[in-house]
This record gives sequence, C-alpha cells and structure tokens, in this order.
Amino acid sequence: MFELSKEQHTLPCAELQACFHAEGFAFSVVDANEDVVVAETKNDERIIPILAKRLGFTFIIDDFLFSCSNSLDDISRTAHHHPLTLEGSIAIRYKNRCSNLDSRQLVDVLGTWYTKNRPVDLKYPDIELRALVTNTSAYVGVKKAEVDTSQYQQRRVHHRPFFSPISLHPKLARGLVNLAGVRKGDTVLDPFCGTGGILLEAGLLGAYVIGNDVEKKMIEGCKKTLEFYKIDNAEFLCYDIGNIPSQVSKVDAVVTDFPYGRATTTKGEQRSALYDRAFETITKVLKKNGKAVVGLSEKQLISLGETYLTCREVHEFRVHRSMTRYFVVYQK
Repeated sequence: MFELSKEQHTLPCAELQACFHAEGFAFSVVDANEDVVVAETKNDERIIPILAKRLGFTFIIDDFLFSCSNSLDDISRTAHHHPLTLEGSIAIRYKNRCSNLDSRQLVDVLGTWYTKNRPVDLKYPDIELRALVTNTSAYVGVKKAEVDTSQYQQRRVHHRPFFSPISLHPKLARGLVNLAGVRKGDTVLDPFCGTGGILLEAGLLGAYVIGNDVEKKMIEGCKKTLEFYKIDNAEFLCYDIGNIPSQVSKVDAVVTDFPYGRATTTKGEQRSALYDRAFETITKVLKKNGKAVVGLSEKQLISLGETYLTCREVHEFRVHRSMTRYFVVYQK
C-alpha cells in the first residue's frame, strides 16, 4: 500500500507504476486513487527499499491489511476479520483526509482489535499500524518504509553551488525522471539543462547524463552542481537545440523542461518554432520505444510533440494561480 502525497492528481500514481516497470518488478494494481495505491506484487524483499529510495510523490509504503468504507462500524467489522499475526509492541497512526470522521474515534476502534494483549509503544513500536482515511474509504496497513522526502528539500537550488531562480523543485525533477522509466546505466539527455536539476536526479539513480544548453554560463554552473553531488558519469554540450551534434549516440530517455517565459525567444525565434525544432531533435536522438518527458507551458503545445512522438500521459501541475505546467510523457 502506497500512501501518496496528493501534491498533484495524476503524477504520484503514474510515477509509482513507472518505477515498478523500470525496476522490472511484476505488479497489478488492486486499487488506485489520489490518496493511495494498493498493488499486488511477488514476495520480493527488494521491492520496498528500492522503491522507497527512488520515489518522490509517495510518503509511506505499507503491507496492506484491508480496506473498507470509512464508517467506524465498517472499519471495526473489517478489522475484526483481519487480525495481526505479528508479535511485539504497537502504535496506531493515521492520516485522516475525511472531513467528518473523528480521529480519536478511529484510533479507539482500531485499538479495540489491535492493542489486545500487546503493549502500546508510541515512540519505538515493533509494529506501526497505519490508517489512511478518505471521504469514502479507509485503508489499513503495517508500515514497512518511509520515503525520505527531506532529501529533496536539501537539494533545492539555493543549496547548490550554482543558483538560478528558474529551476524545478528536486522532487518534481525526480518525478519526471521516474516517469521516463530511467534505469541504472541508462543514458539520459536534457537538451535545456539549465542549472542541472533534472540531470542531478537522473545521475543519483545511476544514469549516464548528457546536459545541453545554449548558454555557456548554464553549462558551467551545471558542471559545478553535478561535481558538488559527486555525479561524474556526465557529458556537457553547449549548442542551439537544432545543432546538437549527430555523434550524440541514441539515448534511452529525454527529460527536460522547455523554456517558457512569456518573452522567451531564441535569437528572435518564437516559442512554437523553438519547440518544434526541439521535438525534431529529440526524435532524432531518442532510441525506439524510448520516452521523452517534457514540461510545456501551454496545453495546445502538446500537439506539437505528437507530430513526432506518441503522447502517453499528460500531467497538469499548477505552479500558481495564473500558471499551469503540463508535463507530457511521449514515446518514440
């Protein structure tokens, strides 16, 4: 059971499934919504630590116990039929996203069935029983791992040796890399690399990264960033998007955030023309069946990419009141 961050409607679930595929783990989704994904997998102890290390938009991974409606009576009846076989002390914790459920009553109901004949230890329990309750359902499981989301805060741009205010949050950059299904040893290109945030997240997953930017100062800054985080499996280019050299070998994935300022041009070139040339270049360097995850500023620009690639997913990400970004997963 994967407790999702709800920072965006569709991306957390899509990221999780992409990571399952990237790591080669067989799975089937039993239930999925904005709050939680319940997936059935083989009993492979590697799954949880690997996914916990790479996910960005999941908070907690649990062993699924049961789900039911969010009524206290139903939770009590279902808990009665799903006893814990584990031994040791217990703590009951919850994430209550239901507008009309009393959290204290929820804990009391679960405690009736799960604290019998076992000690309660709120600091260092052997078992952490977790309940996630939505406006319609309750999901209960035993915590197995917690995703260290603090690492993304620690890699925010103002902590890096090269600073630029126009940079993706590291958690979002990791999510985009995950959507591309990047594996250790893959080659990943960011043709508009800027400060190198996407390259950093791909490099931390063990990919060989290629960064390109038309501005030399960005390339120099990007190098400093990757060196600071000891990412040495990297290559840097400084070309206009249409002039990336043909000797760049086919890459497994392209992950990039297209320039999007209102006045954005390249030597007077309008955004639509720039994006069209970018998609043409991406198609040339991407391997067959490879994915390109691209950030766009306007929904109507998605069709530009469909001239060259197949659109698989679109994730709308509201930046602030007047701006929505569209992160699109294309496949060659």
